Amino acid sequence: MEIMKSRLLILATIFLFNTHIAAQTIWNGPTTIFTKADNVDWTLEANQDRINSNVWITRANSKGIFNIAQETVYTGSGTSGNSPLDTEWAFGTTSNLGSLTFTTWAVAMDNSPSSKIGLDMVVHLISDDIYIDIKFLSWTSLAAGGGFSYQRSTDSGLSTNYFSINTFTISPNPNNSNIKLNLPAFATTISVKVYNVLGNEILSINGYQNPIDVFDWEKGIYLVQVSNLQQIQTKKFIKN
Repeated sequence: MEIMKSRLLILATIFLFNTHIAAQTIWNGPTTIFTKADNVDWTLEANQDRINSNVWITRANSKGIFNIAQETVYTGSGTSGNSPLDTEWAFGTTSNLGSLTFTTWAVAMDNSPSSKIGLDMVVHLISDDIYIDIKFLSWTSLAAGGGFSYQRSTDSGLSTNYFSINTFTISPNPNNSNIKLNLPAFATTISVKVYNVLGNEILSINGYQNPIDVFDWEKGIYLVQVSNLQQIQTKKFIKN
């Protein structure tokens, strides 16, 4: 009888383990880059990395990153706190997922996000059981604007065209008259929004056509947001 119970326990453990492995998803699609500039409105979609319906990563003008889909501000101080909610973090890559040790973002950063720039990390989206390779590229320290950027892997199930819009450029940049958005040939269904550094929308275009007249804009930095299909990409333009 005891032997039978032991065998059933082993089988149940194996079943649960295999069920977890089958349920988890590793995103190993093309890399995309997200940038949140200093001193912009983090409540705007343009300044959030909406990874999926449950996790939208952004940052206020100071402190750490948080999941604005589930919380309104970063919670925590030093190595305490659970922001971004519904995520956990580890150093390494998804290629050696089984050996990684996950913890909160605050503990992983250990009071120094800037020192973690360029290091391979994995973020686990807990509710959806998705693992994503991620690497921070920049970090504005202290209360100097809250800017940061990272590159991360994407869902390989999405089309190549979905990601190719990353290649769009603005020219000339800087400029003070007309600018042109150089877009991939496939990008036929385009909308464009432009925000100033305060997060105010100053231009919205559906069915974009070149050029954009910037002559009457104030001198300064603007964020140009381009949408195609499901993807949104934002780049910086300087009016001189």
